[in-house]
Amino acid sequence: MKATLLLLFFLPLLTQAENKDNKWVPLFDGKTTDGWTPRGKVEKFEAINGELHLLSKGNIWVLSDLEMKDFEAECEVKIPLDYEKFNSGLGFRLTGKNGKPKGYQFEIDRYKPGAVYGIGLGGWLYPQKKQEAEYKIRSKNLFQAAEWNHVRVLCKGSSIKTFLNQKMISEIKDNQSMSGCFGIQHHGKGGVVAFRNIRARKVK
Repeated sequence: MKATLLLLFFLPLLTQAENKDNKWVPLFDGKTTDGWTPRGKVEKFEAINGELHLLSKGNIWVLSDLEMKDFEAECEVKIPLDYEKFNSGLGFRLTGKNGKPKGYQFEIDRYKPGAVYGIGLGGWLYPQKKQEAEYKIRSKNLFQAAEWNHVRVLCKGSSIKTFLNQKMISEIKDNQSMSGCFGIQHHGKGGVVAFRNIRARKVK
């Protein structure tokens, strides 16, 4: 009986301690661009009404100060509708001090949403040719170009999983880049891409 009472007393404390290291960390404060650095010239990079807006005439990456190894990250993104081939991305485990980073990209566009591209790591990691049919089934009708789309990435060791609007799209094993920062991309054509509620947390 005493052991049970002690367990009931200490369990909440143990749970709090366990959760302390994997609390969500905001990557965007909703008001400023603090913590983000463009890797080149941008036409617009600013915080507006709780959204992070990015516009560029060239392929540009804006990188976060925060670096993580094993993590869960998520955000919401909305693309412009004035250019059908508009392309953006959420980067993760990005490395390199200057210019275009190396690492992974969660593809954000109408054609391969949720796919994983290896920047400087060999190109498309998912889907590869043999996985194209599987990818089409997983991603069918998920991306809504006129709406906010929920993006989620889960990385643990060499395991990388991506989710679009709560559905899993990619599931791969790759150890070319095991730690790094986050980033957002504008491919250089089209209007403003907007991100909001960008956050990440460590996973064990």
